[in-house]
Amino acid sequence: MNNNTIAEFLEKVTALRTREELERLEKELFPGMGEEKENVRLLNAVLAAAFELVSAKEKLEAEEKSRLVALSDTERKEIALVQRLLDYNMFTYHFQPIVRADNGEIYSYEALMRAEGMPGITPFHILKYAELSHRLGEVEQYTFINVIRFLDEHPGLFRERKVFINSMPNVTVTSDKLPVITKLLEDHADRIVVEMIESSEFGDERLEEIKEHFHNMGIPIAIDDFGTGYSNISNLLRYSPDYVKLDRTLISGIQNSPNKRHLVREIVDFCHSNRIMALAEGVETAEELRAVILMGIDLIQGFYTARPAPEVINALPYELRAEIKAYHIERTDGQRLKVYQSPEGEMISLERLQKEGCSKILIGSGWSEGSVTVSGDPRLYTGMHIEIAENFKGTVFLDNAHLSNQLERPCIDIGDNSEVTLVLSGENKLANSGIRVPESSSLMLKGTGSLNIKLGNADFFGIGNDLKSTHGELLFDQDGTVEITAESHSGVGIGSGLGGKIRILRGRYVIKAMGALSIGIGALEGAADISITGCDLEAVATGAFSVAMGSSDGDVRISMLYSSIKCHSESQLSVGIGSLNGKTAVIDGESISMLVTSSGDALTALGALSNTSEINIRRSGVKLKCEGSRALLFGSYRGGTKISLTDVDLSAGLASEMRICAVAVPEDVHISGGKCHISLGDYESDKLILQGPDE
Repeated sequence: MNNNTIAEFLEKVTALRTREELERLEKELFPGMGEEKENVRLLNAVLAAAFELVSAKEKLEAEEKSRLVALSDTERKEIALVQRLLDYNMFTYHFQPIVRADNGEIYSYEALMRAEGMPGITPFHILKYAELSHRLGEVEQYTFINVIRFLDEHPGLFRERKVFINSMPNVTVTSDKLPVITKLLEDHADRIVVEMIESSEFGDERLEEIKEHFHNMGIPIAIDDFGTGYSNISNLLRYSPDYVKLDRTLISGIQNSPNKRHLVREIVDFCHSNRIMALAEGVETAEELRAVILMGIDLIQGFYTARPAPEVINALPYELRAEIKAYHIERTDGQRLKVYQSPEGEMISLERLQKEGCSKILIGSGWSEGSVTVSGDPRLYTGMHIEIAENFKGTVFLDNAHLSNQLERPCIDIGDNSEVTLVLSGENKLANSGIRVPESSSLMLKGTGSLNIKLGNADFFGIGNDLKSTHGELLFDQDGTVEITAESHSGVGIGSGLGGKIRILRGRYVIKAMGALSIGIGALEGAADISITGCDLEAVATGAFSVAMGSSDGDVRISMLYSSIKCHSESQLSVGIGSLNGKTAVIDGESISMLVTSSGDALTALGALSNTSEINIRRSGVKLKCEGSRALLFGSYRGGTKISLTDVDLSAGLASEMRICAVAVPEDVHISGGKCHISLGDYESDKLILQGPDE
C-alpha cells in the first residue's frame, strides 16, 4: 500500500452510496487486508471515515425514500415536475418593480423564479421539493446564473436600474459552479442587489464571511421578510444591510392597526438612522400604500403598484404615480391633498374649488385631447396648483388665475410627452414657483393677457425645468407681458439647468434673476439655444456669477430679429449676452435695438468670456456699457473672437484697466456702414480698439 492508493480510494469513495459498494472498493484496492501493512493507523482512519461517510449517505437516502413513500399521488407528480425542472434548468423569471415612495418612479426590480409550462408549480413547491431532494444548491446556482445572463442578453431593458436577486446564503452551491457565480457577481456588481432571508442560524463568524464576500465585490445586501421568524433590531445590526424589506404580515391592513403602525414606524426610523433604505413588501391596497408612505417608507413593492410579469415595464401608469406623489405631499405638508379632476371642456372656477378645499387641479387624466378653462380673480389667492397629465395634447386657458404651490413644486406641472398650449387672458399670477416643462414635452404661450411669476425656491426656474434637467421646447407667441422675478440662491428665469430650445416670437418680457448664480434666459450647465423675433425683452441677472441671456457653462447660440433687447448683468464674473465658461458663443442680430450694461470684475457684454465668440449684427442700433477691471465689449480676453458689424450704429462706454474693446486679430473684425463711437474713459474713438491675442 502507498499514498497514491489511498488518494485513489478517497477520490472514488465520495461517489459511493452503499456500504456494499464500499466493501467492494476496499477489496479492490487493498486485497491483503489481513496481512501486515505499513501505515496501518493511517489506513484504519481512512477506512473509518469512509464508513461514516457512506453510512450517512445511506441514512439520508433511506430517510428520503421514507418521505417519498409518504407522499400523496399529487405530491409525487409535483416532485417529478420539480426534478425535471432542475435536471434541465427550465426556470423562467418574472420581474416585479420596486417603486420610489416619493414620486412613483421605478427604482429597481426583483427577479422571481417561475416554472413556466408547469401548472400548479409555484416557488413554494420548487423550494419544498428541492430541499426534499437535497438540491437547494442547484436552485441557488441557477438563480444567479440565469438572472445575470438575462441581464446580459437584454442590456437596455432595465435602464440601468438594479435587480434584486434572491439568495439562500446557508445553501452551498457545487464547487465547480462557485467560481463561475463569483465571476458573474464581480462583473455585475453595479447592477444587482443580493436579497437574503434573515436567519439567526448564522453564527457571527459565518455572517461576517457572507457580508465580507459581497462587500468586497461592492454588491448591496437586502434583508427579506423582516418582521417574521428571527427578526429583531439587534439581529438587524448584525447584518448591517443596505435595504430592509418589511414582510407582508406587517403591511397587511396596517391602516387599521395602531400596533403595526407603531412597529413599522420604529423600524423605518431605525433604518433611516443607520442609512438603510426601508421597503414595504406586499402592498395590495390604496389604504396600505397611503399608510406606509405617511410613515416614511422609502420603497414600495406589491400587487397594488405592479404585479410580477415576464415583461419588464419601465414606468407605472400616470394615475398611480400621481397617487403616490399625492400621498408623499400629504406626508411632507401634513395635510391631505384634495384633487379636482377636470373633465374635458370644463370651465373651472378657482373660487368654487377653493371653497371645496381643493389644492390641486388635474387636467388630462382619462382624456388626452381638448381644452380646459381655469378662471379666477387676480385678487383671490387660491393656494391651488395645476398638474397636466402625461400624453396630453391640448389647450389650457388661464383667465385671471392666481395659482401657488409649495416651494420646489411647480405651480403648473406638465407631464411627459405632452404638447400644451397655455392661453393667457386678464392678469395671471404664479407664486413661489413657475411652470415645469419636461424634456419630452413642449409649451406654447399664447393670448393677450399677462403672466406674473414670483419665485421663492432656493434653486429656481420660472418657465422651463429644474437645475438638473433639460427642458422641453418653449415657444412664446403671445401679445401680453410675461414678468418673472427671483431673488434667491441659483437659477434661471426662462430655461433650465441643462438647457433646451427657447423660441420667443412676440410679446413683452421682463426677467429678473438675482442670486449667487443667476441666468435671466438660457441654461446653467447646458447649451442655450435661443431665438427672439418681434418682441420687447428685458433681462436682468445679478449675483456672484451672472448671465442676462445665455449660459454659465454651456455653449450658446442666440438669434435676434426685429426686437428691442435690454440686458443687464452685475456680478464678479458677468456676461450680458453669451457664456461664462462655454466653449463658444454665436450671437446673431438683425434689425434690433440693443442695450447691454454689465459691471463686475471680469466681464464681456457680448460673447464667451472664457473661449471663442462669433458676433454678427446687421442693420441695428447697439449700445454697450461695461465697467470692470477686466471688462470687454466683445468676447474673451484669451482671444478667438470674430466680429462682423454691418450697418450698425454702435455706441459703447468702457471703464476697464485693459482699455480695449476686444482681443482679436484685425482680419477677424469686419465693420461696414453704420457709425461707431467708443468711449474709454477720457479717450474717444470711432474704431474698435483691439489687442492681439499674444500681446
